[in-house]
Amino acid sequence: MAFPALAARLRTFLLGYSGTSLATGLQVVLLPWIAVSLVDLPALQLSWVQASVLLPNLVFLLFGGALADRFDSARVATLSCIGLGLCHAALAYYLLHQLPSLPLLLIYGVSLGVCTAFLQPARDNLVQRCARAPADGDGRLERIDGARVQHTVTWMMLAQYGGQGVGMLLASRFDHWGAEPLLLIQVGVLALAAVFFFCMRHTGPAPSVPRQKLPSALLEGFAEVRKSRAILELVLLVGFNGLVHIGVFLVVLPLMADSYGRGASYYATLQIAFVLGTVVATVAMLRRGQGDQPGRGVLMCLLYSAALLIAISFGPTPFGLMLLCACWGAVAAASAALGKSIVQLLAPEQVRSRIISIYQLSLFGSAAIGALAAGVVSEFSAPLTTLLWAGIFSLVAFILAWFSGALRALNVQQGGSDL
Repeated sequence: MAFPALAARLRTFLLGYSGTSLATGLQVVLLPWIAVSLVDLPALQLSWVQASVLLPNLVFLLFGGALADRFDSARVATLSCIGLGLCHAALAYYLLHQLPSLPLLLIYGVSLGVCTAFLQPARDNLVQRCARAPADGDGRLERIDGARVQHTVTWMMLAQYGGQGVGMLLASRFDHWGAEPLLLIQVGVLALAAVFFFCMRHTGPAPSVPRQKLPSALLEGFAEVRKSRAILELVLLVGFNGLVHIGVFLVVLPLMADSYGRGASYYATLQIAFVLGTVVATVAMLRRGQGDQPGRGVLMCLLYSAALLIAISFGPTPFGLMLLCACWGAVAAASAALGKSIVQLLAPEQVRSRIISIYQLSLFGSAAIGALAAGVVSEFSAPLTTLLWAGIFSLVAFILAWFSGALRALNVQQGGSDL
């Protein structure tokens, strides 16, 4: 991003985004490991704890998108960060006195999910403020360039995965530090992220949106999704990814790590390997770009995910599982960056946050169901069997999506899109 006037916007946005991602990286290791090692929950109850973070997306993501379209996205993101920090502070205070119970972990997870549901669409909508460029060189008018949007989204994904990697690295010290200091680190970085997002309130006005009643505002987002076959197919595909891939990742991976008997540090190492793969893939996309056919790339990532799930189902060695997790992370990063770029490019400005929220709802809402399903299957069969079936279903989904053709035919040209 070589435009001096925009560098400050991008830096502020990336600092805020990486702060929230660092807190997420800590959370994805801490929450399941508190449940498994401190509370000693079985697989089915672990799946409920993991799903408790995701289930609020089914209710609140659409409201979060509508709120970000009506008001300043930066202010919504700021308040969401403060809410997340308060949740972590409350659990840290409780752990100083006694171990949590299953109901308390469920309340904690639901609280995190509610705040995250409002944070995600507001935070992602700020991409457009960083990607705007002067139209006529006079600095008064601004336009959106397709290549700039793709490049900004790739920077955003790098901040996300880099922040998550640092958070997971800190979480690997769980056995030595305990949960309380790590929870307080989350509180600190979320407070800083809130400051950075609050600073962005001056970098652009909130979009002008007609004051519709809330039901009409929510339905308008779904109507816009139906108008574009490419967005509709992408939303369905990310829903499948959440159901099959994220659900398996959240439940089966900690169970596999626990079966190796290496403690929280090994589980954190698997998460770090996953994030290292995402960073490598994102840096490669920064150097090479996303190309003119991002939809075809999303479909190929689905095929690669199927192959990786089937490979893991054969029961690799601990080191082999680390390598496969790194490959899985690279594929997930490429798929996420390409998918988010498609949404940013195709979604109309007046409903962009709502379409982002529908995209996120499809992903994380189905992930909650997938986590429960993976817990049920793993309760009555081996986790490796769950992975095998996930790989087979992914292969079938790739074949169906490829022949559907909407994403495969999508062609994004330099400076715009050919739809």
